[in-house]
Amino acid sequence: MIGYDNKTDGIYTLDVPSCYMCGSRGIPLYTAMTDRLFGAPGFWTLKRCPDPSCGLVWMDPMPTKSEVWKAYRTYYTHRMGENMGGHSNDRLSRLILKIIKPIFKIYMAASGLRKLEKSWRYQREYAYLQDPLPEGRLLDVGCGNGDMLDRLRRQGWYVEGTDVDPEAVINAHDKHGLTVHQGLLEELQFPTGSFDAVTLSHVIEHVHNPCELLGECLRVLKHHGRLVLITPNIDGLGHQKFGKSWLPLDPPRHLHLFTENTLRKCATRSGFQSIETRSTAAHAQGVFERSIEIEDCMNGFKRRKWLLRTKIAILKVREYRKILKGEGVGEEIVLTGRKKI
Repeated sequence: MIGYDNKTDGIYTLDVPSCYMCGSRGIPLYTAMTDRLFGAPGFWTLKRCPDPSCGLVWMDPMPTKSEVWKAYRTYYTHRMGENMGGHSNDRLSRLILKIIKPIFKIYMAASGLRKLEKSWRYQREYAYLQDPLPEGRLLDVGCGNGDMLDRLRRQGWYVEGTDVDPEAVINAHDKHGLTVHQGLLEELQFPTGSFDAVTLSHVIEHVHNPCELLGECLRVLKHHGRLVLITPNIDGLGHQKFGKSWLPLDPPRHLHLFTENTLRKCATRSGFQSIETRSTAAHAQGVFERSIEIEDCMNGFKRRKWLLRTKIAILKVREYRKILKGEGVGEEIVLTGRKKI
């Protein structure tokens, strides 16, 4: 049911009581959430599917398709996360940091975790497409300012992008000279079988119908074409530790948040084959930093910077080691799949 709710201060919402993937009745995970980053109005609820084989998290109610733009129109005035400037950094903190930093760097190097971290970050910078197809055509859906698309072009891909934000389209063209189309993928109507690869980095969590989006990705791919999808991991260690303060919850913009299993089901339902998923901690530090800032803001205090950095370092090491043990607790899920004949 569509309706206006005073709690959302003018954003029309759609009631979504049941799981998008399996139809189970959702149970509240977090209530009375506010926008911590861009100041969109309202109080928001996230629900979770009670089926342990699913675990999808979604917003109920969620902004309607015609109203969701209101969640993107302003920026959060506190500018959380910028240079970590909001935390106490007195003389004692600076002294402790001078002692802690080299010890942590030595440990990371000696344990091999620093090399692993660099590998994860490099792979993500190139959308996990380290084997570019010679003269292959690639479409990046939701390409933003085009930085990743430009790197892929320098790898040898012929690239195009899409984005719903007109300013992002202009920036991608002016900064990199890229061909970027404004609008939703399903509205742009690319010819069937146009691309050898399609990438989506932090896009699927923003859409009302994830499987429909992946179905359109499948259509525009050539036979045996590749899909690479990156999205927040609701089963990640960051969510386990920070709960309601976890940055990627991002109400009211993140409409659906996935587990690896649920994301595979969505790709399968959309027609993809040879589907593989894994979690990665490539951007764990940034997620932890911003989540701690949100936590501090919600609790009304500022922790000392050396305590902040120590907590982040410990969490990073725990997450890296759990991933190496095969536990899917990275901050992001990476899904790859293919379109076959």
